[in-house]
Amino acid sequence: MRREETPTTRHSDGRAEHDVDALWSTMARAIASTVADIPDHRIAAVGLASVGETGVPLDDAGRPVRPAIAWFDSRGQEQADWWTEQVGRDRVGRITGQPIDAHYGVNRLLWLREHEPHHFERTRHWLSLADLVILRLTGEYVTDFTLASRTMVFDQRTLDWSDELLSVAGIDRSIFPIAVASGTRVGVVTEKAAADTGLSVGTPVVTGGHDRLCAAYAARGNELVPVDSTGSAEALVMPIDAYIEGDPSELGYAACYADVVPGRFVISARVGYAGAIIDWYRRLLEAPTGKSEPFSVDDVVDWPLIFSGLLCYPSFGRVVAPDWDPALAGGAIIGLDLGNRPSQIVQGLIEGVGYVLRANVEWLERIVGHRVSTIRVEGAMVRSRTWMQLKADITGRHVQGVRMEEATALGAALLAGIGAGIYSDHASAAASVRHEVNDWQPTPELSRIYDDVFEDGFRQLPRALGRVASVLRRNSPDGALD
Repeated sequence: MRREETPTTRHSDGRAEHDVDALWSTMARAIASTVADIPDHRIAAVGLASVGETGVPLDDAGRPVRPAIAWFDSRGQEQADWWTEQVGRDRVGRITGQPIDAHYGVNRLLWLREHEPHHFERTRHWLSLADLVILRLTGEYVTDFTLASRTMVFDQRTLDWSDELLSVAGIDRSIFPIAVASGTRVGVVTEKAAADTGLSVGTPVVTGGHDRLCAAYAARGNELVPVDSTGSAEALVMPIDAYIEGDPSELGYAACYADVVPGRFVISARVGYAGAIIDWYRRLLEAPTGKSEPFSVDDVVDWPLIFSGLLCYPSFGRVVAPDWDPALAGGAIIGLDLGNRPSQIVQGLIEGVGYVLRANVEWLERIVGHRVSTIRVEGAMVRSRTWMQLKADITGRHVQGVRMEEATALGAALLAGIGAGIYSDHASAAASVRHEVNDWQPTPELSRIYDDVFEDGFRQLPRALGRVASVLRRNSPDGALD
């Protein structure tokens, strides 16, 4: 297993970009290091997973037109508003399964057309990050259904690009790659890619999918349980048997789209930022001195746990479900005074994420028609007893932390195995994984406190913050809150 820092340029206005060639060099270096670590093993296939909304614009020769726009980049709200006015949330939601949101790929593409027309005119291909790696490995322009869904112009009813929405936007469908099911062999490693990565020429390359769906697939196996996928961001993912075509408000603004398992779909509710919020707070503490002082949440938050005394709405620049209102993109921390310690603020941030998780679990229960008694959790937060215990206390549910070092990579590897013929189907691949879990139960006394804060405090925030946010938005310099 190899980890490399993603080359990222962050701008003060909330925009963030990746140098495309640097991205590929980083990926190629990681692959080469991994290959070198296993000299006595044959690599049967390569599977790819990536974040969903990052957009990579390429010219007709596959060269980058400009840096890739990061998934968490702030631009695109004007374009999202345009979809609401021109098509409507209901129509977009019924076709794509996605609530209208600035972060989806098509809104970055439309932003490019409006603000950088010279770059847009040269753009012939728009890829996700996993698609970019497929291209560099095989020379093929291919995506999978799950990543295609994150563009907000992919029709879930036909599992193909929506001619209706593309026509409204004035975008030619040829700009998007061919979309196939996850676990599909789409090409083989070329001589050039082999030289860059150390992989053997002719190694099969297989579609994986959206990172959180790959992770959920590995973490749940063949059990139809909700998986709380945690990392820099957090999402609640529940597999279902059929696509639910409806107004986004009916789903609590959760996305409904193709799963990595063919014929199955997922309900994916955006809980929002998780680790990224703690990283943000850490950067604030470092700012006065410029010194990096990393800390562990478990070392900072006091035990035994008690309520922090704060109430956080943790959107922090990104709309969350089930209260999907762009006016609420700016977060809030309520209850601060001069006596608050950093440990209380850190815990308050974590509690805020827990309240959003609970709100989405309760929406999920309405959709599936039964109580969700167990939440399975995968990702970096599983290692933190503070995060896990607070999830149990705030949601009032049994929480299982899956001890799986890299669920996303494992999910992509299982899908690669399917494409290579190692597994006969997705079910047999999932069945090959043994799940070891740590169990966390709610603490009755603390759960009663969080019940009260959630019902009489957190539930009141969207309406109250919406009124305040509108004032901030209209007075924000250069639309900093957009």
